[in-house]
Amino acid sequence: MIRYECFEWLAPQLTDQLVVTSLSGQRVEWGHLSKRDADLTLGSMGNALAVGIGIALALPHRKVFVFESDGSLLLSLFNLTTLANLNPSNLAVFVFDNQAYSGTRISVPSATAGKTDLAAMAKGAGIEHSVTARELKDFQTEATGALNESGLRFVVCKIQESLRHREITRSNVDLLETKYKFVRYLEETEKKPIFLGRG
Repeated sequence: MIRYECFEWLAPQLTDQLVVTSLSGQRVEWGHLSKRDADLTLGSMGNALAVGIGIALALPHRKVFVFESDGSLLLSLFNLTTLANLNPSNLAVFVFDNQAYSGTRISVPSATAGKTDLAAMAKGAGIEHSVTARELKDFQTEATGALNESGLRFVVCKIQESLRHREITRSNVDLLETKYKFVRYLEETEKKPIFLGRG
């Protein structure tokens, strides 16, 4: 399965769903395909799931998608137990597992290239709907379910290691600018102030 093809299929399906992406090639690919103010692209690894959990809890009436990578999730496995116990029914987590740290110019195998099974770890943490998708049709099935059904979903997407993100012209929008656009979008759609500025 190829991550870019997953995103190509999903991007046109989204309306007012909120998306949080971790720092990896997926942030570049998703940012290239989706230009929505409802997307929050983070500039650090290990934080997307935690931020997504917080947003889902704060806005239980909004559907939240989190796009993680295997490397990012491995940096913050404690989030799995938090996720299981809080169990937000409006959250869908998709972990794009290419079995490598390949966001930089260096590609090094991650633990999932060996014996580590992230879906099994999530299931062991207490996340009932924890599955592995290996084909595009499986991803489409899980994403369609996330769009149309209630309930926490945790989907590990086994993808090919791809360098496509290195070929995409990087956005000229700073990550701080993206954050504020996301906050202003929430203020507009939720009809309430969130950030009032300093001084």
